[in-house]
Amino acid sequence: MNQILALIILGSFWACGNTGLESAENNEGKQVYKTYCVACHGADGKLKLNDSPDLTFSLMTLEERIKNITEGGSMMPAFSEVISEEQIKSVAVYLDQLKKSN
Repeated sequence: MNQILALIILGSFWACGNTGLESAENNEGKQVYKTYCVACHGADGKLKLNDSPDLTFSLMTLEERIKNITEGGSMMPAFSEVISEEQIKSVAVYLDQLKKSN
């Protein structure tokens, strides 16, 4: 009985920990987005300034978004020398939130 209770408690900590990490990553991604992306893409991802795409309709995979943010593309500058790999990943993950709010 004690082993079952211990497993339930450990499982709860693990689940709560994951939620916190995802939230922290989304918060960092949102902050990076606000700092570097809003000028062209807008707060909601729909601004399309300088021919930037509407991010709410993006079909790019997470890996494609990371590559695009890292290397740049078309009019978008590369951010590999501006922000860390972790920040690039966090903003790429955050972009899914813009699609959900569409």
